Parts: sequence; C-alpha cells; structure tokens
Amino acid sequence: MRRSTAPLASDLTTRQLRRRAPRERRGIARPRTNTISPAALIKRLGHAALSLAMVATLPLLTACSMGEPTAAPTAIPAEHTPTATATREPSPTPTPSYEDPYEPNDSMLQVSDRLVPGQEYRGFISKKDDIDFFSLEIETPQTVVLVLTDIPPETDYDLYLVTGEEDILGDSSHPGQQDEYIEYTTSSVGVFYALVLPFENFSPTETYTLRLELAPAPTPRGEDSYEPNDTPEQATGPLALGQTYQSYIWDEGDVDVYAFGIDQPLTVQISLTHITAVADYDLFLSNEAGDLLASSTRAIDRETIELSLQPGIYYVTVETFSGFSQNEPYSVQVNSIQP
Repeated sequence: MRRSTAPLASDLTTRQLRRRAPRERRGIARPRTNTISPAALIKRLGHAALSLAMVATLPLLTACSMGEPTAAPTAIPAEHTPTATATREPSPTPTPSYEDPYEPNDSMLQVSDRLVPGQEYRGFISKKDDIDFFSLEIETPQTVVLVLTDIPPETDYDLYLVTGEEDILGDSSHPGQQDEYIEYTTSSVGVFYALVLPFENFSPTETYTLRLELAPAPTPRGEDSYEPNDTPEQATGPLALGQTYQSYIWDEGDVDVYAFGIDQPLTVQISLTHITAVADYDLFLSNEAGDLLASSTRAIDRETIELSLQPGIYYVTVETFSGFSQNEPYSVQVNSIQP
C-alpha cells in the first residue's frame, strides 16, 4: 500500500496585447481676411473728414469686414481595427495517479517485500474493507516499534502487530487522525506482520505513512530453574498431580522433558497453557520405553492431552514448532480425572 503523490495542475496565464490608436491633432484654422476694421478706417480718414454720409456707410462697411468666419475642416480620424491577439490554448491538466505500489497486499500470502527499519511506506486505504499487510522479519530478539502517521482527514485508521497465526501482539486504535504507536519486545524470532485497517471512512486519494524501528531487546527476565531437562534421562520430576510448573523454551532447539508416575490405572489430563503469542509450542506424551502415546499440536495458545493409563512411568515433552520466549513462561500441569 503508500506514496504516490497526485501531480499539481499548472496555471497558464495568457497576456493580452493592446495597441493604442494614434492621437489625431485637432485644431481650428483661423480665417484670413483683407478687409480693414472700422477703427482703422476712422483713424485714416480723420475726424474732420468724417461726414454724415460716411457715418451712414459705416454699418455697411462693418458688415462687409466682419463677415462670418469660415471654419477649417476638422480631420476625422481613420477608423482603427484592433489587431487580433493570439490566444494560447492551455495545456491539459494531467489526471492525478493514485496507484498503491504495495497492492495487492490484502493478506499474508500477498505480502511481497519486508519492512526495512527507518524507511517510510506510504499506502492507500481505498475501500472500507481494505486491509494492508506488511511483513517484518526478526532474526534476533528485538524491541519492535511501529508508527502510523499522516492519517487522512475525516478518516480513522488502526494499527496491529500480529504473528503468522494472527495472534495479536500489540495494537493501537486512537480516535481520528491521531498517530498510532506500537512497541513490543519479543525474545522470539521469525516473521511478523503489521496491519493497517480502517475503523471509520477511507481515502483512495490520500496516503498514510507507516514506519518500522528496531532496537535490541532488553536482558531476558526469565530463569529456567529446571534445566538441563532436554532428554528423558534429564527429565524434571516426578511431577506432582494437580501442581502447576512454569518454565521457558529458551531458543529454537530447546526441549523440556518432565516425568510422572502412577501406581494404578488412571485417566489423566495434561495441559500446556500460557503459550506466548509469538510462538507455537507442542505437547507430547511417551511411555518409559519411548513410545509416543499421544500428542497435541494445535496452533493455539493451549495444548491438551487426555488419556487412560496403566501404572508406570511416563514422560511429558514440551517443544517449539515455531518461536520461543525468554521472558514469557509457559505452564504445564498433570491432573487425574475421576471416572
């Protein structure tokens, strides 16, 4: 699942070109005239020579000299046709890509790559029933830290750490877009799985971010007081009926053998409980000759054998099918069942 980022659309700006029309010079031509003004005429003739007849002709002269002026023609600007501006066609906006690089990863069988510590993984929850599986491999006892961030708005995703048998080792389910965080210390080795799933809503266009961190595991707290008990000759016992014994599978090759005896025919129930979630332990019952009488090899946190026995010595063996824990002890108990 992941991070594919949608490309952003580019904004195109088109520049409009403008051309100005040339300014036309405007003006009114003054009329030119050869007529003399009445004042100049009076000055030339003198007051003594001005007779009544001349005075009578003054209005006529004035009318002739002060005729209506002829207006100069006004230039009419030529009609201007604006030049068409070429318009660029905008580039098409690319369609965003929301491809999840980790899909399909909806189950343990579809997981391809292991998580690398310190690397960020960006995926999508694209539908309401989408579950994203990521695997991580633990080769030595480690403290596992998983962090889920960048949860999209208006959604709520949860985070889980599980074993290959889907036993839950840790979970984080804060509300809304709060970061999810898991820290789990395991003394077991093997393949584990981180799960991201939607609690409310989903987003096929916005990614979440998942990150793995690993740190050395602290010093084991457990102490196996029954070792060495790896063979029938080293068996711990005899076990008291009804009493609970706690011990550890210390590593992948560790086998714990217990012995008990009965002096009369008896139906017994042998229980193996408190199996650590990071491991799968099995239970076996053998007789003194080494013959296997019964076994319990279910992939759950409890194994049980119930069988009717004759008087004799019997051996109970606890061993690992996968995983182990130096911090979390198992419990073994032999009980008699009344007929």
